Amino acid sequence: MDGNNISLRERAERSSKNPPFGQPPIRKEEPDGFSRFLWWLATVDADVMRECNAEKERYRIIGMSVLITWMFATLAWGYFFSTIIDDELIVGALAVFFGLAILAIDRNLIAAMGKSGSWLPVVFRLALALTIGLFLSQPIVLMLFQKDIQSQMALNKEKKLETFRQQLTTLNAPLVADYQTHIKALQQQEAAGADQVKFLKDGYIKETDGTGGSGKIGEAAVARVKKQEYLKSQDAQDQLLRQNDPQIALYQSKLDTIEAQNKVKEQDYSANLSNGFLAQVEALSDLLKEHAPLRTRYQLIILIITLIEVMPVLSKLLLPKGEYEARLAQATELGVYRAGLASEREKELEAYYAEKSLEADKASVDQFFEDSRTAKEQMGKTVVGGSEGQSYSQLWKKFRRQVLSSRSGSR
Repeated sequence: MDGNNISLRERAERSSKNPPFGQPPIRKEEPDGFSRFLWWLATVDADVMRECNAEKERYRIIGMSVLITWMFATLAWGYFFSTIIDDELIVGALAVFFGLAILAIDRNLIAAMGKSGSWLPVVFRLALALTIGLFLSQPIVLMLFQKDIQSQMALNKEKKLETFRQQLTTLNAPLVADYQTHIKALQQQEAAGADQVKFLKDGYIKETDGTGGSGKIGEAAVARVKKQEYLKSQDAQDQLLRQNDPQIALYQSKLDTIEAQNKVKEQDYSANLSNGFLAQVEALSDLLKEHAPLRTRYQLIILIITLIEVMPVLSKLLLPKGEYEARLAQATELGVYRAGLASEREKELEAYYAEKSLEADKASVDQFFEDSRTAKEQMGKTVVGGSEGQSYSQLWKKFRRQVLSSRSGSR
């Protein structure tokens, strides 16, 4: 096997079988399944990592940070979807899917770290990790402050209902005021008529008991006149009541209808006031405005959860490069070199093939003209022999056209 084609693993195996004089052979322990899983999370090539004993634990730590971030993302997405969807199966499926999406992003960010010497990609990846961390921290915070948020949401719901009632009252105020004005006017008419009936009735009674103006007891002439006036006013009052009461009942029924409609609208509005994600965010915002100590703890929790999301990128960025990166770079460089050699070999083979193909074609053409020489001589004799009566120039043209080779004829 060519020296350039020896893989890193084969070189390491040879060096382990034949270690330098005076040094013990290198012991290679096969990693357990969990370690291989952590290395996969950290985007590590397990075959290269087998040769890097000093690097194994470092990349287990990076893989553990990715695992924790994955769990946090799945939990955050699960709680987020639980606030808007009641089906637990759908919530679980969406949480797993978006958790895997965050895992894919984290692995992509880690795999791309250190590929370029510029700081711009690093800043971009940190900014992306921070953005994801800030978003994922919100559902976790809502879950941590759930009891306080539920209490605040109840208060917010009552405030919204009261505001809605005031809006309905303002909207119906002109119509309600008109109905109430009509009812009040009719009731005032009835009250005035009742006062008149009472006044005339009292005058009649006073005339009959001797305390009136005539001073006579019993139904004297004045008492009979006042009795007639009293009975007449009573009849007028009865007629007014028969006329006004239906109108009052009609206006009152309209007021009752408006009130019933308002209650139905309040019930519909209350039913639409869900305890979803936006309602919880609003309640949390109100709590933060009212309680200063809560704001400090909220900011600390946001910072901690965001750092958990950024942790894989920070781990890969802050931990120094070691043997694994060197071996990986060497393997990459060797692979590029092999690809270059293979490309050059293919080019040489193509050139050699074209050269030999040209030589074979030339030999075939030579053989063709050699074999056709006799036939051409016979054709020339035939042309010259049949030249009776033709000039020399005509004979030459005929000979060149029928016997000599041409480009078009060779095709």
